[in-house]
Amino acid sequence: MQAKYDAEDFMKTDDYLLAGSFLLFVALSGTANAAAQNKTGPSPAEQKLISRQIASIRDPQERNAVATQGTAWLMTTYLCQSAARRELVRLGSSSNRFFLQDDKPESQRVINASLIQGPGQYQTKTNPIEWVTFTWECHLDPNTGKVRKFDVKTKNPVRTFP
Repeated sequence: MQAKYDAEDFMKTDDYLLAGSFLLFVALSGTANAAAQNKTGPSPAEQKLISRQIASIRDPQERNAVATQGTAWLMTTYLCQSAARRELVRLGSSSNRFFLQDDKPESQRVINASLIQGPGQYQTKTNPIEWVTFTWECHLDPNTGKVRKFDVKTKNPVRTFP
């Protein structure tokens, strides 16, 4: 038995395809516009600073491994870490015993080219078994890649025992 179709059936199908295509176009253009307005990666100036740091790594394997790290890690490490060190030492951290992340994947968040946030912890200078947890915000100038301000909000110290 052969199905019988008339021109009206094909027009309905064309109308559905046209409507579906239009909705897909609207959805995709909205996503593209939102992404353009709320860019969550580094600005060109920030990318240039990060690339310069990566290029200075002599070992090609290490350089490649670093280059494949996530955007948040790269921005935090190469743009914010020095400012974080100054602020954390002022709060009582030893200068080389702090972390701008926790054990959860993707705990560092790039909000946009001018703001990165995350959790962290530092070891106190006066008591090496005391760690202080904190949250931080790194405010950047996207035009220069320089840190405008590094904010730290501390939480209760965490004592660990061997």
